[in-house]
Amino acid sequence: MSIRLAEANRAIQAAMAKAHNLAVNISVTVCDADGRPVAFQRMDGTLAEAHRGSYGKALVSATSGRPSGDESIEFSEDFKDFRTATVVGEAVPIIRRPGGLPIIRAGQLEGALGVAGATDEQDVECALAGIGAFTSSG
Repeated sequence: MSIRLAEANRAIQAAMAKAHNLAVNISVTVCDADGRPVAFQRMDGTLAEAHRGSYGKALVSATSGRPSGDESIEFSEDFKDFRTATVVGEAVPIIRRPGGLPIIRAGQLEGALGVAGATDEQDVECALAGIGAFTSSG
């Protein structure tokens, strides 16, 4: 199963609702397992470069299948062996900070959701809210 636009948008809305409750502004990116973006939004007032952070965190999670802040993640220098290598080659940043979470359903990695723009802890809270929309939408 692949990530559908409607469910990616639901996840983004859930993450942004959490950000609103925390009184912070964020950018949210949902990408597929190959690291290609499915949906993205940046809240008004969010730092201009936060979009790169949210995409970079999502890319790390899509590549590794683990949270982007997981310090045990190891990547080869050239990335040529990863399914996300094309996206990395297009200069999408690799952001190994908290806020990116894998989207795993039925035991399969389908993509990832990344959040940036607030503190690491707040980014993770918002990302968890977004991931929750995937698990509830099935």
